[in-house]
Parts: sequence; structure tokens; C-alpha cells
Amino acid sequence: MIPQFSLLNEEEQTLLMNAPALIAVLVAGADKVIDNKELNWAEKMTHFRASKENWILHDYYYEVSKTINDSLKDFIENLPDDAAVRTLEVSNMLRRLNHILPKIDSEYALELYESYLSYAEAIAKSSGGILGMSAISPEEKELMKLSMIDKPVS
Repeated sequence: MIPQFSLLNEEEQTLLMNAPALIAVLVAGADKVIDNKELNWAEKMTHFRASKENWILHDYYYEVSKTINDSLKDFIENLPDDAAVRTLEVSNMLRRLNHILPKIDSEYALELYESYLSYAEAIAKSSGGILGMSAISPEEKELMKLSMIDKPVS
């Protein structure tokens, strides 16, 4: 268990652990097609972030990296195929983080929030463009802002 999550109930902890997979599905599906490149990149990014030893979120991403592949598959199988409906549903799930992040250490919550933003941007950049990098569709550009999640107050 992540020590910073000790005051959270199981449902809240689960949502935090699923947030990277939800963000990946949200951004990857922004242009209606969930691209395997984006999903593979989401997994690689999670594993990379787990390897950053002296980072406040090392333990978090280490735990997420254990289940990211299964989480992505689960969400893709169980969320609606229609992009608009899926986006709304995932956005509503992520919006619930607004009630959870204030319950954890403010520095940790802010770092988590900022990591979500950079994670979303990296996924958006992972498909398309020259050599598959840096092309962000207008839909991805809007969703990668994660406007449904409020920036935690530090």
C-alpha cells in the first residue's frame, strides 16, 4: 500500500491506482480510435516512472505498473465503444478524484496531479506526426488538459 493513501477507503485507493489507465483510455480514445501505440506508450511510461527511485511518486507508479496492462484491457473491454459516451464516462470517473486528492498530503497530491498532466500529454504525442511523435489532435489537446480534475491546493 502507498503510505499516503492510508486514510483512504478501498474504493478511493482503487480509483487513484486506476487513474493512469483511465487517463490513457481518455486521451487515446479522443480521436475515436484507441491506438495500440498509445496504449503501449502508456504502459512504458508507467514502468519508466516506477524506475525513478528518488521521486516522491516512485512507489505509486511502481504499484500502478504491476496492473496497468490489465487495467487498460479491462477499461477498453468494459467502457462504451462510442467515443463521446466513453469520454463522458471516463471524465466522470476522473472527476471523483476531486474528492480524494484533498484527503492526502497536499505536496503529494500536487505532484500526482502534475504527473497526470504530463502523462496525458505524453500519450497524446505518442501517435501520429513525424516518426509517430508530437502530433496532437485537437480532441487530444483538449482532453490532455484533464480539466475535470481540479489542481490541488498546496
